[in-house]
Amino acid sequence: MKLMSEITKDCLDLPSAQRLKLARILIDVSEPGQDFSPEVQTAWEDEIGARVEAVKNGTARSRPIGDVFAQLDAIYPS
Repeated sequence: MKLMSEITKDCLDLPSAQRLKLARILIDVSEPGQDFSPEVQTAWEDEIGARVEAVKNGTARSRPIGDVFAQLDAIYPS
């Protein structure tokens, strides 16, 4: 088993984006009752990246928040 200092050095050698991803994973698994699935994490990362790109290149579509809440209220009535 690696020592914490070795793990820390290995982590600091990662590119910035990978360090941030690792930090999110560690925070997620530190929360009580949270399970970590690499497949789910990768899917979320891909989805977030696609949404950011859509905003950057101007193809993202938006709707007024009132419309979104109205749709949610229709799907999930109180």
